[in-house]
Amino acid sequence: MNPFAEYLERLRRSRNLQQKQLADIMGINPCYVSAIEKGRKRAPSEQVINRIIVRLKLSEQEQAALWHAVKISEPQFKLPNDMSNEEFEFVYKLRSSLGNLSHSQLVIMGEALDLGNQMRSMSQVNSKTI
Repeated sequence: MNPFAEYLERLRRSRNLQQKQLADIMGINPCYVSAIEKGRKRAPSEQVINRIIVRLKLSEQEQAALWHAVKISEPQFKLPNDMSNEEFEFVYKLRSSLGNLSHSQLVIMGEALDLGNQMRSMSQVNSKTI
């Protein structure tokens, strides 16, 4: 299962809807809803996502969570052209470890990335004020 599949199922259940009812709302086949919720199919098109938002009357917070789940559930992504060799090495190591990372490893890497982003933001602010 992926984050979008889990969030869609949670949304459906919070509205007391069957998969067929959600499929009718989304304008898609009920089998497709089942496949999405099991993680066998990717998130539907932006048009279908927008139908979910409107027809389920999602709050701003629910909309943001839905779009975030869509974004992080993409099974493939393009690497930037300007990556350094060190970044390529890190991505290779990470890719070969996916599926086997512990919670602690994920927390440590996440915190390291957050710290780097904070430091970049602070240096950008400092360079603008000088």
